[in-house]
Amino acid sequence: MRLGGLKALRRQRGTVLITVVLIAAFVIVLVMQSIKTVRYQKQLSSNLINRDQAYSYLMGMEELAKIWLKKAFAKSKDKNVHLNQPWAQQDITFPIDGGGMTASIKDMQSCFNLNSVLLSADDIDAGSGTKTQTGGGQNLPSPQRPPAGEGQFAGDKTPGQEVFEELFNRVNEDTETTGQALAAALRDWIDADLEPNGPDGAEDDYYQIMQPAYRTGNTLIAHASELRAMKDFSSKIYTALLPHVCVLPDPSVNQINVNTVSQDSTALMMAILSSRNMSESKVSEALNNGGEKGYEKIEDFFDALGAKEQINNKEMLTVTSDYFQMRAKAEIGNTRVAMKTLFKRDSDNNFRVVSRYIGKE
Repeated sequence: MRLGGLKALRRQRGTVLITVVLIAAFVIVLVMQSIKTVRYQKQLSSNLINRDQAYSYLMGMEELAKIWLKKAFAKSKDKNVHLNQPWAQQDITFPIDGGGMTASIKDMQSCFNLNSVLLSADDIDAGSGTKTQTGGGQNLPSPQRPPAGEGQFAGDKTPGQEVFEELFNRVNEDTETTGQALAAALRDWIDADLEPNGPDGAEDDYYQIMQPAYRTGNTLIAHASELRAMKDFSSKIYTALLPHVCVLPDPSVNQINVNTVSQDSTALMMAILSSRNMSESKVSEALNNGGEKGYEKIEDFFDALGAKEQINNKEMLTVTSDYFQMRAKAEIGNTRVAMKTLFKRDSDNNFRVVSRYIGKE
């Protein structure tokens, strides 16, 4: 009897020991999880504080850029816009508490405005004015409609379509896609109607059978990344076009400043000039020969090219600009925030914010 009692007591002691070990393990896990949660919440709070602080710095940089642009053009006696003026700043660095900021300013009339594919030849001949219709909450140029019984085929192309088509053909390495198809899909994405732009066009009926289904924008493009949602615009095609294209909120702004266009954008210049009698080397040479202050008049650039009578789309080239973009990023600790701000210059050299994009650099 006594021996049985001792065995039972030992079993009870073993059970208690296991219970104590389990409770201790549970408490340790609970404490570790609590410490982990506290650290996570602390890091999250720190990141949010740094993000808000970085955003505030960037907003201050935006105001500074407006002041800098206004002063730069007020001091300049040049009537043209070129890269040797004070506004043309690249990667300016500003130290801030816990990190730093960098900023640069770019002329946004040194690239092809995707929204300009809506601008008809009649609008350009009338002085780049636009006929308007309501669509998507803003005024859009009226797409040129063909005579009754005819579709919108090659003869109905806008000058912007032709330039975009030629640009793609010059930077393209994808033989399965044509510039004509991409230009038609781009115009259909923007215009306010639901009629495909010829056999290569794509309106709602094309996109609604996709998974997931969606519709065309039927309004002006807000960001170049919208190209990726359009018919046939693969990642490879988008990457090839991106250095040469941009987005401005006014489709009537279709002029490229020859004084600020990049030397790497000879393909864009060739697409605009669209002359078989002109070589890329000749165009590149003309872009380089503008001097420190660039070409004062666009006619001077045409003279540098030679064969003036063979130059096409002369009205799409200029020596001045009204749209500029500030690209800035602020880094505090491990937090980095990037922002792009588009400014428009008025006749009094005042700059107003047209759009602001916060996100990927």
